[in-house]
Amino acid sequence: MLTLMRKFLLSHACAFCGQGSGANRVCNPCMQILPWNSVFCPCCGQPVLTAPGPDIMCAACQKRPPVYYRGRSAFRYAFPVDSALKALKFGRQLTYAPALAELLLPTFNAFFTDTDLFIPVPLHRRRHFIRGFNQSAEICRTLAEQTDRPIGTQAVRRRFTKTQSGLSASERRHNLHNAFKIRGSLSGRYPLIVDDVITTGTTSESLALALLEAGAARVGVLTVARSSIVY
Repeated sequence: MLTLMRKFLLSHACAFCGQGSGANRVCNPCMQILPWNSVFCPCCGQPVLTAPGPDIMCAACQKRPPVYYRGRSAFRYAFPVDSALKALKFGRQLTYAPALAELLLPTFNAFFTDTDLFIPVPLHRRRHFIRGFNQSAEICRTLAEQTDRPIGTQAVRRRFTKTQSGLSASERRHNLHNAFKIRGSLSGRYPLIVDDVITTGTTSESLALALLEAGAARVGVLTVARSSIVY
């Protein structure tokens, strides 16, 4: 009886289909159909159609290398991950956050084990008040629990900016120029920026630059999904 109760208390419903998924938050059938980002640029992590050599960057990185040393996204921005991210971010379905964080763990363990500090991309206090939460911080919470790393709160968004959706690459860079600052001393040498989705990388670039200027030795970027694809 106690064993059955323990199994019941530790069981989860799959975040995507709602069926029983045991101790995990995503069931095995759904794991098989998720849009995993399995072929990507070794520098920024952007999805590509054919596997490049280990030292061959995508065209975007060759033209303008990012200031962060490595970017990785577990998924392409496609169904059903895109729907889950929208439900989390705009529908306040916070139950998606721990499930998505759980799916990020293999990518973290493969590429970012030297991380000593998680940095969720901060929202401006006005947007945080309107939304009621920071989706990046919610994802970070489970990552921190599972990996025994601290979450840094030193990064803040110094000014209210337009939403990045619908802006061109140049407009995104202008919109986020000098948008972040680090309060006080940085408590980690190898911080990892965590966000829900990355498109052009402008947000990650701006925050990574602020972290490097604050004394970080190098900065990584980990997101649930990547929306832009290089053909």
